Amino acid sequence: MRLRFAFAIVLLVLPVSAQQEAASAVQPSVTFNFDWSQGIPWQTYSIAVQADGNTHFQGTPAPDGPGGDTDPFQQDFTMSEANRSKIFDLAKKLNYFQGDFDSHLKRIAQTGSKTLEYKSVTAHGSATYNWSQNADVQELTRLFLAIANTLDYGRKLTFQYRFDKLGMDTRLKELEDLRANHYAEELKAIAPILRKIADDPNMMHISRQTAQQLLRSLSGPSQPNETPAQP
Repeated sequence: MRLRFAFAIVLLVLPVSAQQEAASAVQPSVTFNFDWSQGIPWQTYSIAVQADGNTHFQGTPAPDGPGGDTDPFQQDFTMSEANRSKIFDLAKKLNYFQGDFDSHLKRIAQTGSKTLEYKSVTAHGSATYNWSQNADVQELTRLFLAIANTLDYGRKLTFQYRFDKLGMDTRLKELEDLRANHYAEELKAIAPILRKIADDPNMMHISRQTAQQLLRSLSGPSQPNETPAQP
């Protein structure tokens, strides 16, 4: 009780930004790191998800991206309740990544170094792998790769909107196919550019229509914003 009271007093005297950092410091988090010099569309990136859904992405794109841009890219967004719950539930099931999950098979192609990391006040675990035979690790990998794909397409659509509107429909169709095949997740993170395309009367009708369809796909039944218990 005394410790809790002391922490509350500290928060009262800290500036708002410091309070936010203090709150983040005690939040359980899951981070996915990817690193591969031949990676496309990202050579390196990390996705850090907190237990309240706040998510931070930062990555370095491959040089063959839109406009040849290789400048570091960052974006913050709120993870959907469904994916946030899935990530933390699987982290718990995998003992918070305390173990060796790499297949160690010699004939598996290199697809980049991947690291799953869990941090909380009372627990910490980290596992690095190229490919894993564990189905839960595979699902986490698919999900994080799909999120990275979505944010890449947010960059691409922004570029197309400014410099190549005639090629917009092809790009949107690519994103639509990725989503249908579960290779694009968290489209709400790029909703602003999709809405801009859908609402622009100067865009081709088919591009506006596809953007509208993608936006409609974001709607779904609301779920309670509950934070699962963490160790």
